[in-house]
Amino acid sequence: MMNVYWNGEVLPQDSVRVHPDDRGYLYGDGIYEVIRVYQGRCFEAQAHQRRWCQSADWIGLSPQDASLEAICLSLLEANECQKSDAMFYLQVSRGVAPRKHVFPEPAPTASVYGFVKPLARPDLLARPLARAACLPDRRWLDCHIKSISLLGAVMAAQKAHESDCAEAILHREGRVTEGSHTNVFAVVEGVLCTHPADHWILNGISRQVVVEEAHRLGFTVVEEAISLDMLQAASEVFLTGTTVEIWPVQSLDGNPVGDGSMGPVSRQLAQAFDRRVERLIQGS
Repeated sequence: MMNVYWNGEVLPQDSVRVHPDDRGYLYGDGIYEVIRVYQGRCFEAQAHQRRWCQSADWIGLSPQDASLEAICLSLLEANECQKSDAMFYLQVSRGVAPRKHVFPEPAPTASVYGFVKPLARPDLLARPLARAACLPDRRWLDCHIKSISLLGAVMAAQKAHESDCAEAILHREGRVTEGSHTNVFAVVEGVLCTHPADHWILNGISRQVVVEEAHRLGFTVVEEAISLDMLQAASEVFLTGTTVEIWPVQSLDGNPVGDGSMGPVSRQLAQAFDRRVERLIQGS
């Protein structure tokens, strides 16, 4: 049986009970983080910690200063997977209160839930490429907050799935924003383009790593919204995210991207990402 984190304790998952008046259950009123674990080491833990605290602050939650890395390591130990490749999920809701839209006063105790599960490290240079569908972005306007209220993303992902696609690439008024659970990069006339880190997207940690590595490799990086037409004409498109790392896109709405294979920019960035993971594993 899996052991999970629940309000400061590590418990068997079956023993956890969620109150029906929890605002996370009623409203999706909370935030979350997902951290990738490589051989028992948390990838970019400090960046995830900063975003966790920022998201809590943005929605007016009391300071969430618990160490994500410490909780993750305790769960790895409790589940006897201290040296494993895994993913760690942690969420906090505003807590239990009678149903009312405004924030309850006094503020209830927040509800915190977390778990780890095995997640094998992909071979970034050998796995199948992604097929993506381009869909209207119908989510809310504060996408920079890592909110547990994900219905808009769920609906987009489901529609892509029904089209036999692995991801939905979203656009607003003809401008590409991000994927349903990834960030989007495109190589347009030799320039690496991605949407700026504003309220239209979540500033993914893997996105930040890729931008940093791209600068280090000498690529020209432009953080500006590109048009859907530019995306469809790009020589390379790839997705980034904690669970997918770097995932090149083979086709958009059934039309090939470039020659339908992994392009040179994607390949170099995947190799740089792998090297960064190896440095973490080696403790350097």
